[in-house]
Amino acid sequence: MKFIAHIILSAILFSFVFPAIVPGIEMHGSFLPQGIICGFLFAVAGWFLGLILSIFAFSTLGLGLVIIYVLQMFIPVLQLQLMASWFPGYLSVDSWESATVGGLCIFAINWLLTKR
Repeated sequence: MKFIAHIILSAILFSFVFPAIVPGIEMHGSFLPQGIICGFLFAVAGWFLGLILSIFAFSTLGLGLVIIYVLQMFIPVLQLQLMASWFPGYLSVDSWESATVGGLCIFAINWLLTKR
């Protein structure tokens, strides 16, 4: 249930919030079905990035965990850029600056929803 809520929240962000707030992040299509697909692909990109970061933390014998903890607010930025490069038919991100603004919005929303 939490996974489905995450996908729907991501779809709302990509369909309505980012086009209004963040210049440079554009989703191609409407809320249904492209927004839902975008939310699902964002979750898949997050899972893949988590796998890569886990391998990084393990290969650095735990030192990578400190780096990941300090830079955790920039993980959604990497997710956005990965998704834009892997699935250009659904999402386009013009620059790292717009990805940073969008990623920090995602981080803030995730932080508000999980830290209660």
